[in-house]
Amino acid sequence: MLLHTSLRNHKQNPGKMSCYTGLAKLRRVKMGVLSMSELSANERIILAIDTSGIEEAERLMSLAKDIGSKFVKCGLELSSTIGWQGCSELAAEKNLEWVADAKLDDIPNTVAKTVRNIGSLDHAPFGITIHTTSGIEAMRVAQEEADSIKMLGVTVLTSITDEEARRLYRVPVRQKVIELAYDAVDAGIKGIVSSPLEVGLIKNKPKTSNLFAMIPGTRSSSADVQDQARVGTPSAAIRDGADLLVVGRQITQAENPTEAFEELIEEIKSSIHE
Repeated sequence: MLLHTSLRNHKQNPGKMSCYTGLAKLRRVKMGVLSMSELSANERIILAIDTSGIEEAERLMSLAKDIGSKFVKCGLELSSTIGWQGCSELAAEKNLEWVADAKLDDIPNTVAKTVRNIGSLDHAPFGITIHTTSGIEAMRVAQEEADSIKMLGVTVLTSITDEEARRLYRVPVRQKVIELAYDAVDAGIKGIVSSPLEVGLIKNKPKTSNLFAMIPGTRSSSADVQDQARVGTPSAAIRDGADLLVVGRQITQAENPTEAFEELIEEIKSSIHE
């Protein structure tokens, strides 16, 4: 297992990590069985592990576990350091569900084989992201290959302004988001990723209302929006139908991440039936 060996070398502690084949046999959280409304506020937050450092990734996953979160999201920054195998092992070590934020965007054959590789990890992810602009066929074969793993269709990135969307797509951003959400449904994928400003639109359309919504770009009113253009508050996103909220820098770059996490939980509790 070359990736496993590489991860251990990165960590400079060869005896610490081990394979987690037992965890692969555990049933992952199935949203068809457990309603998101039954989860507590801390269980509805998916912490973004956006770092290149393994020690920092471990620290953030420990934070998520200690605060009672069920999910973490591993993206391109971490996977480019330790690979998806390494992400799988770190999540397994903390007994956390995870999303592979791969943002796949390629021809159907390549997408399908990539999903097969990620899905075959010992501790497979709960979800894998794919750009909806990759096309209906790419999304279709991705979900077919993923089986019970949720393919999550990324619509328009939260960093894209309405002005930029009009330049790129020749239509307003909300129109493009719903068009891509319709494509996601036609392809048969199970989830969608949009900004907080469009989740209500998606959930209120009959065709797209059943899509699982993983929503990045939420910021408390006091938090810096940084490089994201289309943002909303966590409580508003939950009220509009978000299933999971992806939260990163508001917590990970806080002076006291644990305190920031707890404050965020309190902020969204009013929107969830505890």
